[in-house]
Parts: sequence; structure tokens; C-alpha cells
Amino acid sequence: MTAAFLQTAWLVPLYPLVAAVLSLLWSPGLIKRTGPRPCGYLNLLMVTVAFGHSVLALLALHTNSLAGPDALYAPIRFGWQWLSTAGLTIGFDGVITEPALIAMTVITGVHVLTQIYAIGYLEMDWGWPRFFGCLSFFEAGLCALVLTDSLFFSYVLLELLTLGTYLVVGTWYNQPLVVKGARDAFLTKRIGDLVLLAGLVAILPVTGTWNFHGLASWAQSLAASQPVDAPLPWSLTLILLALVAGPMGKCAQIPLHLWLDEAMESPLPSTVLRNSVVVLGGAWVLLRLEPLLVLSPLVQTTLVAVGGATAVVASLIALAQTDVKRALSFLVSSWLGLLFVAVGLGGTDVADHLLLVYPLPMALLLMAVGTVAISNVTQDLTQLGGLWSRRPLMGLAFLTGAAGLMGLPPFGGFAALRELMELVAGSSQPVLLTGLVLLTNALISGGLIRVFCQIWGGDPTRFTVRSAEVLWLMVLPTLLLMGVVLHLPQLFAANGIFAVAPLPGWGPMAWPLVGSTVFGGGLSAFFYLRPHPLAHLPSALGGLQDWLAADMQTERFYQRTLVGLVVVLARWSAWSDQRLVDGFSSQAGAAALASSRRLGLTTTGRTQAYALTLVLGVLLMAVWLLARPVGVPLAGLG
Repeated sequence: MTAAFLQTAWLVPLYPLVAAVLSLLWSPGLIKRTGPRPCGYLNLLMVTVAFGHSVLALLALHTNSLAGPDALYAPIRFGWQWLSTAGLTIGFDGVITEPALIAMTVITGVHVLTQIYAIGYLEMDWGWPRFFGCLSFFEAGLCALVLTDSLFFSYVLLELLTLGTYLVVGTWYNQPLVVKGARDAFLTKRIGDLVLLAGLVAILPVTGTWNFHGLASWAQSLAASQPVDAPLPWSLTLILLALVAGPMGKCAQIPLHLWLDEAMESPLPSTVLRNSVVVLGGAWVLLRLEPLLVLSPLVQTTLVAVGGATAVVASLIALAQTDVKRALSFLVSSWLGLLFVAVGLGGTDVADHLLLVYPLPMALLLMAVGTVAISNVTQDLTQLGGLWSRRPLMGLAFLTGAAGLMGLPPFGGFAALRELMELVAGSSQPVLLTGLVLLTNALISGGLIRVFCQIWGGDPTRFTVRSAEVLWLMVLPTLLLMGVVLHLPQLFAANGIFAVAPLPGWGPMAWPLVGSTVFGGGLSAFFYLRPHPLAHLPSALGGLQDWLAADMQTERFYQRTLVGLVVVLARWSAWSDQRLVDGFSSQAGAAALASSRRLGLTTTGRTQAYALTLVLGVLLMAVWLLARPVGVPLAGLG
């Protein structure tokens, strides 16, 4: 019986997709007598079915693995042909593997908790059909993304997720900031998508396939046939760089990082999903492309440079943010920057573990913050404080999520970061990259403790003096997720992901990692737990904080460079079109019209004048023929 759930795991994306399609019946008001709530309950039901199917399929896979390793590692394949014409065949090829089932279980599980949370968060909102439909659309796209074995359909699904981001960020579309956030998020991600499309089209003639397993086999054969020191053709290097651009945009890496904090204008439940699982779609594709990326040292160096720069810069920007959602969003970019470093160094297993330990703690952080934002009216950290005595459960939940992302044993983030430390220690630049990881971990720890201290530490403010716990529909999923995060190390150790000696993930690089966590978190607690004068920079250095808070003026830089260049080119194009293209055609038309008017004066309608003109023409022709020198042949004769 359980094997049937494994064989039909490809149905999991269809459950939320059906719910998203049925939500259209409520969105324009075709069904209005019931109100919007049944739509939310329908989406929750279908998401729960998808979660149950994923769990049963994963259990069936591990049960069948008792027959031998082949039962666990031999993938179950399925597919259907979408297009076949002119020698080009495109089909949706899917593979059911253990990583895919784990990913679907995490995605659907977080969606179940988030939709329960959203019922309480949006209790008084009337936009349920559009919002819950978009959440289910997200889940369907993500589950299909982890199942597909096709780079082409991975691109298609990433495009659908971009559309879903635009729709869900614009949920409250009557607010100007929401409209700007939805537009900026859509356009910024589209830049990476367009470059990815160029690489997608260019790589097919080279490799002959879009399937990830076929690409891995092609890369393996190419590496075996070429000498070790043979340089990779520049054309192939450019194609690989283009393929990397898509994941960079989805994971909000520099320079395509502006969209994530702009997307914070959406309702917080959608932020929970976007910052925990949706941003990992690009990382999933990047990991599937890793056999190709190791062919080019330049591509690997680019990944390390982009990931390292994002890790440090984004964590610095997070320290200066006053909006709690934006402060956490930049930490998302920072953590994923470490994942890019791992992929650039060829550490696929390390990147897998970073991907595995990230989503649940981040979802827990945002859920805990959401319970504060909904009941205290504000998301401004400077207007919050003193909630430990009033909201201790949510404070414990936030600390649990923060510990899951720090290098703090025995939590899951510590084990993954310790593996990253060993990876960078064996690289060509061990000192630089080890310092980068330790600095990033200290900054992430400081940023998380800063948010905790400014919300739950200090004295109550006007916004928090009467703060009470929120609806149980928000507290229950938060506490359930807190329990899962606390038990992640045991789950990892039981499944052999991390060794236990003496703690899960403990190793020779553990002490420096713990030291950086204690230093960053302790320094932040010293400044913010009881507000220290140095927590607010002196006027001479206040510009530094403002500069960081404004994202290092990155948006202004883009306006003055890339956007300015586009504006100049657009104005020149408009001028040339008006003066040259339209001007030439207009002047030519005017000249033709003037000539026709002058010729019109010769048309009198008198037959005698026409006959006289004909006679004069014949006489002129005869004179020309008589005056022509003898011996000169006529053109076209003889």
C-alpha cells in the first residue's frame, strides 16, 4: 500500500494547483454568498493532503530501502511529451528521489503551518481567495520544481514563481508602496531570468539535452576527455555564467538583491513562505547544475566572489534596518551567500546541508515576529521593546529559530556551518574564506540578537505596554514549528547526515565557529538588551548607519548608471524616430504632395492642349535623332 504513495508522488504538485484554480471562483465573486472563508479552508485542506502524500511517499521510500541500497537511490522516473517539431522534442521529465521527497515534505509542511497561521493573521481581511490561491500556486510550482529533471521546465517553473511573487506581493494593491514593491521584485528577478533564458537556449546545441542527468553525464565525459590543464572554451564559460544568473536573482544575491526587501510589503504569511522556501528554488537549480559549473574555474570563482560579498554586505545592511521584516530579509541573502560559496568550492554535500537546515528556522523567526507585528500595529524596531514579560512564548520561539541559524551547538545551523568551515579551510584561500565565514556568522548572530533585544528586551513602549498573546491559530503553528526546529539535530543524527561526536556536527573547526557566534551575539546583546549609548552612532558616524540602512545607496547607483543609460538610449531612440525616421517619411510625403499639386496645374481637360503636347514631344524626339552623331549606336540596339 505504501509503495503506491511512492509511485504516485508526482501527484503532490497537483493538489495545491487544483486549490489555486478553484480559488478563481471566489476571487471575481462568482461564488459570493458563502463569503471568502471557504476558499481558505479549501486551500488548507488540499495543502494538507499534499503534505500527507509527501510524508507517506518518503516513509515508503525508506521502508523499501530495507531491500537494499538500490531501492533507496534508484530514482523513479516519469514524464510526458509537451512539444515535438522540427527535430526538437521538449518533455516534462520527472525524477522521484529521496532529496526531492524530503524537499516536498518540508515545502508542504511549512505551507500547512503557514496557511493555518494566515487564517489567524488575515482574520479581518477580505482578500482570502487571491491570497490563499497565490500561496497554493507557490506550493505547486515549488513541488514541481524539485521533481522535474528538465532545465527547460525548471526555467518555466521559476518564471511562474516570479509571477506568483508579483501577485502575492501586490495583495494590498491599493497602497503605493505595495505597488512599487511588487513591480521592483518582478523586474529585478526578470533580469536574471532573461540571462538564464539566453544560457538555456545556448546550451542545448552544445550538450544535446536539457535533462539534468544528461547534462551531468555530458560534463563527466567532457572532463574525462580533456587534459587537466586544458582551458574551457570561452563560449561555454559564458553559457555557464548565464545559467548562474537565474539562481542569483532568485536567491537575492548581489547585484540582484534589491527585490527581496522590496517584497516585504506583502502580508507576513507570504513573507514566511517566500523567505523560507521560495528563495530556495534558485538554490535547488544551482545545485542541480553543479556538475556543469565545476568545469569552469572562472564560474566557480564568480560564485565564491558573489556569495562571499553578499554574505558580508547583506548582514551589515541588516544591522542598520529598523523595519523588522527587512532586517530579516537581508539575513536571508547573507545565509544563501554562504551556500553560493559552498557551491563555488565544489562542496555539493555542504551546500545540500546548508539548504536543508535553513528553511524551518527562518520560517519560525518570521512567525514569531508576525505575532508581534499584528498585535502591536508597527514593524519598526525602534518603537518596540519590553515584550519578554508579556510575550515569553514567542520570545522563546524567536530564540529557537535564531539558534538554528547561528553557529551554536547542538542546533542544525552549527553542524552545517562547521562543515562549511572545513570546506573553506581546504580551499586555495583558507585564511580569507575562513575569516569570511566567521565574520558572516558573527554578523548574522549579531543581527538576530539585535532584533530579539529590540523587541523583547528593554522597557515597554507605547506600542507594547498592553501587548497580549494573539489568536491560537497563530500561536499553535509557531510552537509546533518550534518543536520541529528543536528536534532537527536529532533527526539529522538519526539519518546519518551529521556525526555525533560529542554533539551533532562537532569537529575540529567547531571552537572558532562557536567563538564567532558568542562574540557577535554577545556584543549585540551588550548594545541592545539594555540600550547602550553606542547602539546609536554619534553624529559623525550616523551617516554610516544611514548609508547601510539605505542599502548602501544601491538603488540610487542603479538609477544613475543602468537606469540612466536606458533612459538616455530611450530618449535618443525617440529623437531619432521623430527627427530621422518620421522626419524623412514626412518630408518625402510633403515633397511628393507638392509635386503632385504642381503637376495638377498642367491638367486642364482640353483635348487641344494634350494634342499639342504630343506633337511637340514627337518633334523634339525627331530633332534629337537628327542631331545625333553618325556611328553612335542607339542604346540596346546592335
